[in-house]
Amino acid sequence: MKKYLFFTILTVLILVFYACGTSNTANVEKLNRTINIKYSETRQTIDGFGGSNAWTGLPSDSETARKLVKILFSRTEGMGFSILRNRIPFRERLEGDTDPSLNDGFVVRKDDNTYDYTVNPNGTKTFNLNWNSWDLSGTRNLIERIKALGANGPEKLTIMSTPWTVPNNRVTRWKEDITGVNARTNYTMNWSLPDRWGRLRRDKYEDYADLLADYVSNFEAKMGAPLSILSVQNEPNWNASWESTYWNGADLRDFIITISKRFPMKGITAGSGGINIMMPEFENFNINFNEMIKPSLDNPESEKIITHIALHQYNGTSDSSSRAGSMEFPDITASGKRFWQTEVSGSGSALPPGPGINNALFYARMIHWDMTLAQTNAFLYWWLWTNNRSGDFPGALVKVDDDEIITSQRLYAMGQYSRFIRPGWQRIDCGVSPRGGIYSSAYKNPKTKEIAIVIINETITHFSVPLVLEGAEYDQLEIWRTSENENLKKTGKQQTSSNTTEVILAPMSITTFYGKVK
Repeated sequence: MKKYLFFTILTVLILVFYACGTSNTANVEKLNRTINIKYSETRQTIDGFGGSNAWTGLPSDSETARKLVKILFSRTEGMGFSILRNRIPFRERLEGDTDPSLNDGFVVRKDDNTYDYTVNPNGTKTFNLNWNSWDLSGTRNLIERIKALGANGPEKLTIMSTPWTVPNNRVTRWKEDITGVNARTNYTMNWSLPDRWGRLRRDKYEDYADLLADYVSNFEAKMGAPLSILSVQNEPNWNASWESTYWNGADLRDFIITISKRFPMKGITAGSGGINIMMPEFENFNINFNEMIKPSLDNPESEKIITHIALHQYNGTSDSSSRAGSMEFPDITASGKRFWQTEVSGSGSALPPGPGINNALFYARMIHWDMTLAQTNAFLYWWLWTNNRSGDFPGALVKVDDDEIITSQRLYAMGQYSRFIRPGWQRIDCGVSPRGGIYSSAYKNPKTKEIAIVIINETITHFSVPLVLEGAEYDQLEIWRTSENENLKKTGKQQTSSNTTEVILAPMSITTFYGKVK
């Protein structure tokens, strides 16, 4: 009798573990809604997740650097990021300028501080570039360490490069004043801060296109991995106190047309099948599409080489609605271009401060709506890590303090998506919000039978909810969860029955149900 009772109790415990992971299921409230997932109804393809290393070098301690890269880019032991956004270091300072030590030295100058280049027979120019510039050296080191992950690293590392400023100094004067726009944008060049704001002179469009072509054509040989995407400009609308350049929609169109002409003259295919061209990396989702993007899409010469449209999401941190700044972009969707969210971070009236679960839930919800409402193909945070030891590091996912790696829970919120939803996966039709505070989305690998269902529970209540799969049957599902006391933790296996399963959602959590169908 005792033996029978022991095995009965053991069986019950095993069932609870497999159905619910390690969550305390006392007082579970049944959600009187079903989340329906239509396996055969596909939406956008996911390109990946990641962030930037701009101005940020790896820790000097080799073991700390190795651990950091593993946390970020390993798809077996880390977040599985697959996108790296690096900075093209065009900042210039001459002797006598403010903070002359901030000179990047990437575009080599002659003794008179003009640029060192040769003129080719077809009229293009080839610029002498210093690939040992400090920021590029840091990026090369990072690429080497990502590659060292081997089979545990990204299937394919996607590298996108972004300039914050065009090359400019008080001798070359590639920039000019900005006039006739508005009080916030207009600017008179301060030649002791030549990288700060200003507008690229139109008579320098061809030279700048040639210079970017040299960057693209030499990148793989100099950096150890191919460059996938060239972005035209970081935040062309934002008059920042750091390196920046102003472009309006007509400027972007005309410069992209110049790229379409000059790159082939330099032996480079721009657009599909060659170097992908991204624009405009505007500061917010609340962009005026007709002013900033439409001119480039309406012109056949610029449109044919644009492959990616990208926006930042700094409006999101002050959005008090559930959508965290996300919104529909039917014109972008209709364009057929890839749509990426390439930068977000910081603080705002709607964003819970700190590195904990409330902050993580906000960013998880942002990713959810970007995938389901905006239908983005990729989501990037701002800095992958920071070496600034002070504060709660809202601009980064990770803080490195000497040899200590300190992670935020927003890192693991991203990992609930990026670890499982790999490049090339497709989002599939799924009920997006069965009730307030609960958000769901589903994804599949079209080449295998892998599936991932991500559900956010922002409430303080345990909920049970049925997941009904149409067009396939569950084979097996693992439960991975981030909550106040869990960081991307595998908590058990989910019981399934044919095409249905009843899942438990822990309070204040992000849960990924990952596995296969049959």
